Amino acid sequence: MQHTRFLHNLCLRFTRVGQLRAVSGAYKYNSLHYATTTTTATALVNAHALARAHYASIAARRPRRTAQSKTNNNNTGSGISIEELWTHLESYYKQHGLLHYEQCQRVLELLENSSGGSNGNDKDGNPDVPVHLTGAQLHFLLGACVPELLPAQSANERLQLFQRLWVQLRRREQLKLAHYETQLQMLQQNQLPLADHRALLADIAVFNGDADASLYRMLLDVACANGSMRQATELLAEMRERNFALTEHNFHALLLGHARNGDLNGVETVLASMRAASIASNPTTQALRIVAYVENEQPEKARELLQSHSGSFNVPHLLQMLHSALRTKNVDSELLEQLVRELPKDYVSSVDVPPALRSLCIELLHHGRQSEMMQLVAMLPAPKYNENQSVDSYGVLLLQELFRARVPLEQTLDFARGLRERGQNTRALHLVADMALRRQPALALSFFEALIAANEQLRPHYFWPLLLHHRQRDGESGVLRILDEMKRLRVECDDETLRTYVLPNLWQTLQDPVQGMQKLDACGVRASQVLGLVLAQLLQQQLILPAMELLQRYPTRLELSTLMQPLTAVAVHVRATKRYQQFAQLLQALTQHALQRDDDFVGALLLQMCGPQTRLRQDAAALQRFVHELARLGLQLSPSAADALVNIARQATGTEEDLNTLAKTLHKMRLDTLKLSNEVSGSTVTGTSFIKHPRDMTLDELECHLVELEAKQLNTRGVLRRLLQLCVRDNRLERAVEIKAKCDELRVQTSAGMLAAIFDLYIKLKDLKRADQTRQLLDRTYPGFLIDEHKLIDYAALLVHGEQLEAAKELLQTRASKHRINGGDYVIKNVWQLLTNVAQLAAKTAPATPTTTAGATRNLTYEIFEFLRQLGYCQAHNALLGPIVREWLLRGDIDAAVVEFQRLAAKYKHTPLQYELLSLLVRLSNGDVDELARFEGCTAAAAQQHLATVTATVSRVHGTANMNSALLLALAESGTEKQLRRLVIDPQFRINHEMLLKNCEHLGQEGAVRTLVRLGRGVRGMQRTIDEQRIYDLLLAQFSKTNNYEAALDLYERLDEDDELKVSQDFLRNLVRLLQLNNVDIPSNIALRAQII
Repeated sequence: MQHTRFLHNLCLRFTRVGQLRAVSGAYKYNSLHYATTTTTATALVNAHALARAHYASIAARRPRRTAQSKTNNNNTGSGISIEELWTHLESYYKQHGLLHYEQCQRVLELLENSSGGSNGNDKDGNPDVPVHLTGAQLHFLLGACVPELLPAQSANERLQLFQRLWVQLRRREQLKLAHYETQLQMLQQNQLPLADHRALLADIAVFNGDADASLYRMLLDVACANGSMRQATELLAEMRERNFALTEHNFHALLLGHARNGDLNGVETVLASMRAASIASNPTTQALRIVAYVENEQPEKARELLQSHSGSFNVPHLLQMLHSALRTKNVDSELLEQLVRELPKDYVSSVDVPPALRSLCIELLHHGRQSEMMQLVAMLPAPKYNENQSVDSYGVLLLQELFRARVPLEQTLDFARGLRERGQNTRALHLVADMALRRQPALALSFFEALIAANEQLRPHYFWPLLLHHRQRDGESGVLRILDEMKRLRVECDDETLRTYVLPNLWQTLQDPVQGMQKLDACGVRASQVLGLVLAQLLQQQLILPAMELLQRYPTRLELSTLMQPLTAVAVHVRATKRYQQFAQLLQALTQHALQRDDDFVGALLLQMCGPQTRLRQDAAALQRFVHELARLGLQLSPSAADALVNIARQATGTEEDLNTLAKTLHKMRLDTLKLSNEVSGSTVTGTSFIKHPRDMTLDELECHLVELEAKQLNTRGVLRRLLQLCVRDNRLERAVEIKAKCDELRVQTSAGMLAAIFDLYIKLKDLKRADQTRQLLDRTYPGFLIDEHKLIDYAALLVHGEQLEAAKELLQTRASKHRINGGDYVIKNVWQLLTNVAQLAAKTAPATPTTTAGATRNLTYEIFEFLRQLGYCQAHNALLGPIVREWLLRGDIDAAVVEFQRLAAKYKHTPLQYELLSLLVRLSNGDVDELARFEGCTAAAAQQHLATVTATVSRVHGTANMNSALLLALAESGTEKQLRRLVIDPQFRINHEMLLKNCEHLGQEGAVRTLVRLGRGVRGMQRTIDEQRIYDLLLAQFSKTNNYEAALDLYERLDEDDELKVSQDFLRNLVRLLQLNNVDIPSNIALRAQII
């Protein structure tokens, strides 16, 4: 009621000052505001209409936000614009009939920052950005600095807010009479004095002319509202000088003034003056008399007067008296009950506390009068709800204010219990417990105990915020403590609570799974309830052995379908690390714990592992290894699963022998009594479905699906998440960056796998800073998630690239100390890149004569290789030893490189960088000027001697035939045709044909066309080495694989220029087939020679 009347006055002021004067008695002065007589149904309807029109006009004037304004417009430190702040402020006002003080503060701070500098600059010296807040909006905020709309603040706080808003309004527009009237009403309702009314009148007169009776009436209201009768006397004298007659309104103001001044005799004098002026007493007069008695500690007279005029007061009168009664030092409960009984039933029987009473209650709360607030609410009747109305809305805002006002716990509980027991809000205890979880989690358990005492059932999800809060505050011990409290309160954890809020936050505890299970059991979480979830978490971390240990210790039956997804992920890791036997043992242990023995768990898992877009589906050999280990342990599957696996293997890449072996093994494993679960759909078996799930789509299908979803404005988050992971995996980095930007724009929730993909993306982009930020975010958000070894090694390589070698060593050392390292062929390429980066770093930063403390030459790459080998990341391998030799080559020390080559060959029986070293020595021995300049101090003779040393070393390790094959390719790469021919025609020169052919295939894949063509010409006519035509066929076959018809044509032109060579018909037909495949016009000479014309 009160805020409706206030809005009515405010909207009228926004129209025209002349219209304002036409409204009779609509001005408010603190308590007397409720004693006006203009509250009719028509006036209220008009007030609401004007309010809607006012907000509509503000919305129309508010500029629309463009893309540029979103980035350049007026943003606070949190990035929210003033339009959004104003929208929030409006929304809160419409919902609660109050303003949020913090929102007003933020709007004001933004205004001040925008106009805080001089010469159009802000406080930081940047150019001013205009703040889009109109004068009408500022005027609205000025009028809101009253107890009814900002009840939680003191009068001085409201005055300070008003003064700051007043400064901003003066900067933006010329002040009008309506603004000064709002100032007077603010002072009146806050009972604040006006220091110098004459100065104010002079300020108004500059642009608005002399004061009229209406303005003096408002000045008198301000003086009387705070009991300043001296100023009131001065105003009456000035009114007499201007011949302004006293009105009923003025007499009522004087009644209140004498009452506030503690002069009851003065009140009687004013009443006598009213009778002398023939102004009859009315309900407003009697309401003010009651106010006078109440505020001067005479409640008996007030009760007597109220009783004698019972039924004559309207709602504003009664609210006026309630305000005065509750603000006294000693509240008279009998008078309070009498006033509440006088309130109309339709006013107090709403579904919430009436707005005016709610503002009064909030004001009492924030001024330490919570007992009076509770007393008032207890006197209100319980609401009567309609069928579709919410039954838990009564007093909600007051419950929130109890927390904002920091009311003691017991009083908060008493208030909530009272609401529940009186039937005003039967869910009050639930609501206050929810508020405690959001605002003060430390108190939530006390509210839970109150719910139990009230025979209310607690549910596991009530504890979710507590689990998160205590995990953040106390770590894993906090989570276990909350589980203990749940046990004490007899609340049993459900699967969702354990899966989402407990186990992911007990990463350290579950490092020892057996001990972790014992701790959980002590907290009331049974092993039968948590075993499957713990197994799933261990499998997600690739911890197979701890999972098997748990299965051996606990005989609990498990629903194995819940482990299907983590086991599929483990299978990917097993395929890479070749731990097939261990995986089969895990499945054997799981099948022994199966809850439903007739379900074909093994078959369903194999089909899931061979799902679309999985690499196992295309690798028949790996599938055969899985099936072989399962069959060896006696595991069986259903006939339908066996047939489906055979069909999948036929579509995969593999030999006929592998396919036949797999089919025989699957036939032996068939068991007719096993049945495939209904959850295994036809799409899992056949790999096709009408509508594929995004995880089963190819990259192109995902791109098309994304376009379709965007066109229909549907949710694209899942597709974007999957698309990002595939783009990173397939090295489509530019597209991955675009997808990442879309995910950020849509605020897609990042899973652990998605963060790992983003981490990998930044590594591949060589963005060390963002990669480090993503890794820290991943560790912080998902502490139990284990980054793949190859990604970790790639990150270490990036650290070395950024000259942070010690940080890379520490990272790898930490991982090895906490987890078992698999290493092996799975990460050999990644380790090679790391060692290569170390070699480059060593060449860049090493001194001219690097030595150890013992005086021997130091090779940094070898030290890191030994460091990695001891941690288990790698073993001696020909490729991994190459960067050790390369470090010397990058330093320009050919002598040390040859010595290192000999040492590694003797120690590991490998010849790293053999082809490159032989080719380099051939160029140096032939006097290549560029190479000799690169290796200072090296001569052709010394290079020839080194070449002999290297060839002798290779012969000792691999034999003479293999060494000759390597030397032949080195001469083809770097030597002359004469040297190559002389070597080939030597009758004692023997080679390994198979090895030479394999090396030629490798060179063809690397695109070494020049080397192979020279080799072909060098061996021409020497069939005992290698067929020249076969070399060209190898090259053409490689071009056909990559669909590179241009390189194939270039090769043909080279061969055609050689008059001594006759290209075979097979070569020509294959070339024509490649050209036809790419829809390229076949040159006439090729068509003629291929006999297709």
